[in-house]
Amino acid sequence: MLAAPERQGALVTDTAGTISTQAGWYPDPSGAARQRWWDGARWTEHLHDPAAANNPAARASLRDSAMPVYSASIWMIVGLPLLSLFALVAFDLTGFLIGFTSGLSTMVDLSVTSWLALLNPDFYFLYALALAARIASLIFAYVDWRGLLSDGIDRPFHWAWSFLSVELYVLGRSIVVRRRVGRGLLPIGVMGCCSGS
Repeated sequence: MLAAPERQGALVTDTAGTISTQAGWYPDPSGAARQRWWDGARWTEHLHDPAAANNPAARASLRDSAMPVYSASIWMIVGLPLLSLFALVAFDLTGFLIGFTSGLSTMVDLSVTSWLALLNPDFYFLYALALAARIASLIFAYVDWRGLLSDGIDRPFHWAWSFLSVELYVLGRSIVVRRRVGRGLLPIGVMGCCSGS
């Protein structure tokens, strides 16, 4: 292991005691499993991973234009809000609100059963549909994340972020895939169009 030089122009010494000042790739003085470029006078910011260099096919495959970056899972995540939107459009919101407010004015007892009696069955259906879409989105996020791992994408955006927001998962996933592969931002655009409509 080479010692990090303390000042510019210092000599680099390896474990055998050999002194060298010539430029080259040497083990990173921080102890990481990579190499850092010694320019003959000082350490630079240039890093090199020998494991990746020994497997150029794996590195090249990440930039391969035929590598799949879109899965059925990501499109299901993006498309599920449309299902809720169609159900909401079909829901008679005006009738529900008129019935709910008129029921409130005639209520004397504000018990839980009285409140539940005011709710339209369509409201329960919409709530159940939204809950099912949310659960399905979490499952699809996990499946998508596993698919990215099996396709060889290093450290994809973790599916657990979808617990906070499915939109956050789609955004983070697309950005990480874009950085690793060079493309993959389409779900962000589709999600923006769906949520904007």
